[in-house]
Amino acid sequence: MIPLSYTAILGGSLTLVGTSTNLVVNGQYQQLTGDDGFSLFSITLIGAPVAVLGMAFIWWWFPRWLPDRGEQQAFGNLREFTLEVTVDPHGPLVGKTVAQAGLRHLERVYLAEVERQGGTLVTAVPSEEVLQAGDRLVFAGDTQAISDLLRINGILPSPENGHSATLNRDRAERRLVEAVVSPHCAALGKNIRDAKFRDRYGAVVLAVARNGERVTGNLGNIRLKAGDTLFLEARPAFVTRQRYNKDFLLVNDLNAEAPRHERAYLSWGILLVAVGLAAVGVLSMLNAALIAAGLMIFTGCCSVNQAERSLDLTVLITIAASFALGTALQQTGVAELLANGIIDVSGATPWLMLILTYIAVSLLTETITNNASAVLMLPIVLEMTDKAGLAHEPFVFAIMMAASASFATPLGYQTNLMVYGPGGYRFADFLKVGVPMNLFIAAVTLSLLMLFWPLTR
Repeated sequence: MIPLSYTAILGGSLTLVGTSTNLVVNGQYQQLTGDDGFSLFSITLIGAPVAVLGMAFIWWWFPRWLPDRGEQQAFGNLREFTLEVTVDPHGPLVGKTVAQAGLRHLERVYLAEVERQGGTLVTAVPSEEVLQAGDRLVFAGDTQAISDLLRINGILPSPENGHSATLNRDRAERRLVEAVVSPHCAALGKNIRDAKFRDRYGAVVLAVARNGERVTGNLGNIRLKAGDTLFLEARPAFVTRQRYNKDFLLVNDLNAEAPRHERAYLSWGILLVAVGLAAVGVLSMLNAALIAAGLMIFTGCCSVNQAERSLDLTVLITIAASFALGTALQQTGVAELLANGIIDVSGATPWLMLILTYIAVSLLTETITNNASAVLMLPIVLEMTDKAGLAHEPFVFAIMMAASASFATPLGYQTNLMVYGPGGYRFADFLKVGVPMNLFIAAVTLSLLMLFWPLTR
């Protein structure tokens, strides 16, 4: 799955709208210089060769160094972490709430769902849920704790399956979901118990995978990290609400039916016409995108709610904030100071200044987000090129390419985090293939810029 992520990154460099980073850089460039900015395919002349050569490198290099770790290692067997017991019809738990029965804060396991004798299913069980005679209680966590559960007065072994329960997928009230924790998740750094998944998301965590392996031990005490893959049981609305939420990078509904494709050709047609009109200059990119979005809604390709949830407010805020940051760096003299430093280090040599620009953005991208690294570097680079009498275009393209070319860690780019957990990878796997990939893409990009773009004005 790493090759899939890297290919997506390379594909984003083909057009100005391929990545949010390109849009952020273009918007900030327009604001700082007053120029019209770049056209839809301005970056294609460099992005296309880089993408082709990059995919060739993936095909040649990756089979030698990339291990094949399947997701089955982490979530292959539901029986490993779910178990089922029954409420004794004549026991003391009948009529008590989950909290009163002492089933809320157990060691190593917690209550995932309650199934009533009439077929009613209660998921993401709240503390105030009242237990009834004969209720089947499904617990998630460490199955070694089953003996502790059976010591509770009023709990009986499930007669049908010897204490273990495999969660079925065919109940309308239940959704089995995989979700990848994003760096912006509200629950990041908290343990699962304190994150209050039931209250916040209407979901219960059944298992956590990290670095390709299921995290064992007390499930409630596991602290969530970016890139963790969560196996959840959730209410049906969870997938709809969270698929485009900042808390999760990827939400995969294991109950989902195949998507509907009856309007696929129509949506492709609208997209291609919009791109074509923007490419030939009949419409601006903004107007073409707005018209295409309106047509998608009007023709039923997507609903208004789906369109609203698809908006990435983080990108919009980043673009808006970049205007203020760029102006501040220029007016306070910070951009000039750093630009003078780069000029001094490079000896005012244009090709060396280009290399230093690419290296600086690339290193920042691996440690902070790609958008942030581009926003920080663009005002400095524009100040540097103005002082040295160099052309803006190759240096701006270097920023776009370097900010997107994040291969060495799973944290530098969203698609890397998306495949990190589900692909069963470890941090070292990204270093093995990502560092050589970074060096190769840097060499190709810089060579193309120096060969085909004049660095001086």
